[in-house]
Amino acid sequence: MILSTNKKTNIILPKEPTAREKFAAEELAVYLKRMLGIEASLVETSDEEANVFLIGSPARNAAAASLLSPSQFDNLLTGAEGILIDIKGDVVLLAGSEGKDDAQRGTVYAVYEFLERYMGCTLAAYSAPDVCAGECVPVYENFTLADDRYVKAGADRPYRTAIIQYGEAAGNPYHQLNKPFIDWLAKNRYNRILTWASVYEAYKKMDLLEEFEKRGIRLSVGHHESSRMWLPYFGNEYFTEAYAETHPEYYRLNADGTRFTPQNKDDHTGQWIYCSRNIDCIEQISQNLIRWVKENPLVDTIAFWPNDGIFEQCSCEKCKNYSKVENYTYFQNEVAKRVSAACPQIKIDMLVYVDLWECPEDVQLENCLQIDEAAWAKEQRKCGKPDGTCLSETEFETNILRWKKAGADVVYYDYYMGVYGNRQRIIPMADEIQAIWQRFAALDISGAGTQIECFNLWNHLMNLYTFGRTAYDASLSFEDNLNALCKLFGAGGSAVAKAIRLMEEALDGEEIIGFAGKYMIEHVDKAKVYDLFEEALAAAEDAHARNNIRLMRMAFRYSEIETADPANLNRETVQRFQEYEDASGELAYMAVHFDSFRHNDPGYGIAFPITNTDVKDFTPDKWFIFE
Repeated sequence: MILSTNKKTNIILPKEPTAREKFAAEELAVYLKRMLGIEASLVETSDEEANVFLIGSPARNAAAASLLSPSQFDNLLTGAEGILIDIKGDVVLLAGSEGKDDAQRGTVYAVYEFLERYMGCTLAAYSAPDVCAGECVPVYENFTLADDRYVKAGADRPYRTAIIQYGEAAGNPYHQLNKPFIDWLAKNRYNRILTWASVYEAYKKMDLLEEFEKRGIRLSVGHHESSRMWLPYFGNEYFTEAYAETHPEYYRLNADGTRFTPQNKDDHTGQWIYCSRNIDCIEQISQNLIRWVKENPLVDTIAFWPNDGIFEQCSCEKCKNYSKVENYTYFQNEVAKRVSAACPQIKIDMLVYVDLWECPEDVQLENCLQIDEAAWAKEQRKCGKPDGTCLSETEFETNILRWKKAGADVVYYDYYMGVYGNRQRIIPMADEIQAIWQRFAALDISGAGTQIECFNLWNHLMNLYTFGRTAYDASLSFEDNLNALCKLFGAGGSAVAKAIRLMEEALDGEEIIGFAGKYMIEHVDKAKVYDLFEEALAAAEDAHARNNIRLMRMAFRYSEIETADPANLNRETVQRFQEYEDASGELAYMAVHFDSFRHNDPGYGIAFPITNTDVKDFTPDKWFIFE
């Protein structure tokens, strides 16, 4: 096939395309236009003289059935979210697995795989829409596609999740980078978002649910706001009853004889606030959940999590004979049982962390209960060992397998962007990801979610890119992902790759996630890293690649000077935004001009959690002058 404006190009859809199939075709048309100036037509049949792209499987698209039968197709794509790319003459078939409850997102993935594998695109990053940075799309006068077939039989793990935090309480789900972020998730094989109930409601108001639906992204909703949503103390727009007034017995009996009381209607602290053995409370929450999920079809998992913090448990006669985690588990399992009976597609996601972590002895759990074990028990896990043993073969793995043996589905909650104490510094953890996901497959652990914000992509780009890609295809090595990512930097890519390797080598499991960025900066050869960024910038042949190099270097530069600030020795590590000594004003300059978190909307997709805006007499050089 020779693609050019000199030959008509048609994209053939099934007769009644799904939202995913239609979106896949539209995306293909957009990129053909960007690369070659081709105005592709979306049609049901094609002219004989046209180049033809077929979207969807033979069972869905009649034109595809002339290339291979539905049974042949099913024999190739044996798992959910599989990809088939078949190039024969003037016809290209792009399709994903069918009938395996994968929301047909494999067809969307097939288009993105085709663009990267065959057309030379790099979809590993984004920035603000009007900024010359982010993904790279080459421009051609014409392009020749040789006959070929690529098959990925299915996703290696089914649960590949972005846990959306928005670091300021529930944050800013109205931010302009939400849409580019959702786009980036699908392109890089994340298939789910887990987020706060209030963020989900904001997504609805912003009409973002359609963006999830057409990409096949599913939602887990709740987080630390679960109690405010489904058994609201003061009532809410879904459930107007103020349960604290009508049923105070549903809430935790404190040791002093009082019942749990939130500080205000927005308070999400208090940890497990219910009387865990109150069957009427369990029934009420179950009924509320059943009603709610029927009204919110894109949500197939309820993240019914405790409020934040560590507090005492209910001291009533029924609860006091059991440990806090035994009561918590009993309650969640009973809710899962009831909700699943009415809505079999729904899972209840139960966060286990801090002192609600260990699997109780001899417990029997429903498979519709999903244990979400945080890599943060009494302490966060360490990170950076390429063999994966900061997580695998540790107490974290031992505990999650106990939950699995008890009958529940199991996933991890991990921290590839760090936690607040890490302050958005680069954490070089990508070299351990392949080993971890291969271990998940061997032990049948369904997958993991990583805490992530849509404003800090460049701070943690190698980690977040590697997480999504390797979660989908565990055969991808660190080097595979590094080489793919570094196409973002054009001819400067090999030098940036060397800089990333130096950062990865500087961290080998010595420190927990909250302080790993600081450890790396203190042990990496910083002069060599800066020399490599200079080499990369000099080699890069266009503004787009140079700006991407600037963003990668800026994340490193921020990590260095933020860590070096003298006040870091005594500063409260979990404070989200902080003042710095910043004698030169360089930190403030970064924040004021490039931050996407607080100071700029949309900014560049990079986060600097800095309060002060005094740039003093700082004079920007080539590293801060974007083209």
